[in-house]
Amino acid sequence: MRITSRMVVAFVTCLIAGVVSAPAANAADTVPPTSPSNVRVLATGPSTVTISFTGSTDNVGLKWYVVRVGGREQATTSPSSTQVGGLLSNTSYSLTVVAVDKAGNVSVPSAPVTFTTTAWPSPTGLRVTSSAGGTVSLAWNRPANMDPYRYLIYDSGRPEAAAKTETVTMQRLTGGTHTFTVKAMHSNQDVSPPSTSVTVTVPPRSTDVTAPSAPGNPTIFLPEEGDELTTWTASTDATDPSSSLTYDMLQSWAGDLFTVRYAVTGTQVSGFFVAAVRAVDPAGNRSAPALTTVLW
Repeated sequence: MRITSRMVVAFVTCLIAGVVSAPAANAADTVPPTSPSNVRVLATGPSTVTISFTGSTDNVGLKWYVVRVGGREQATTSPSSTQVGGLLSNTSYSLTVVAVDKAGNVSVPSAPVTFTTTAWPSPTGLRVTSSAGGTVSLAWNRPANMDPYRYLIYDSGRPEAAAKTETVTMQRLTGGTHTFTVKAMHSNQDVSPPSTSVTVTVPPRSTDVTAPSAPGNPTIFLPEEGDELTTWTASTDATDPSSSLTYDMLQSWAGDLFTVRYAVTGTQVSGFFVAAVRAVDPAGNRSAPALTTVLW
């Protein structure tokens, strides 16, 4: 077909008059999805919650949902069952869900639901396996349905020792009555309730009740290769010579300091990280812990 100048003029005239329109660009989607509804808690654990909810609708299409709880956000595409982890045990939370569409529009949050996580199981069967002088050994059973990262041993509620396995030996304890409990600690440093307690009476070894001075200038050297090296200057004691003092190596777990190695002699140790050092005299009197300084 031959296109004449008259046809071109007619087309332009119609375009100007609005009879013929140029193709319009797709309008951006700015409409958010409807809110998820009917959020329900299906199950809780020490570190998890499982929920379901009624899904949203959207004028274009949904991308996913986001569960918000305890400062955490987790995406999901499964309204029928979604599990969220990383929570603390025996803790109350409020949870909401939002929908996100393919354009990134976010819905108004769902109505909040509240729930409380369960507690981690406690170690069981705490028992004294030996006691002689100021040395006491304990053992216990691993708690069910938990793989503890550490066990934390307490003496009358005070932090005492940390252990990787279900046994511990504590040295140079002071004379008197000691009541021990054990907690299991998860890898996120969340802890179980305490075990049942056991009581041990340690006979006094001296009338000395004065603690040594704290170790001086404890320092950790972290080489590019090889083990950490912790050094300190010797403590002094009003009754006993410095050569009779031993040192406890402490690490920080769940916000407190726990002994991980007892009765170190000399003024240095290597092979593991030390958060603090304290001196202990033959009677079991302990200095204040001296926090370490890290040198790279």
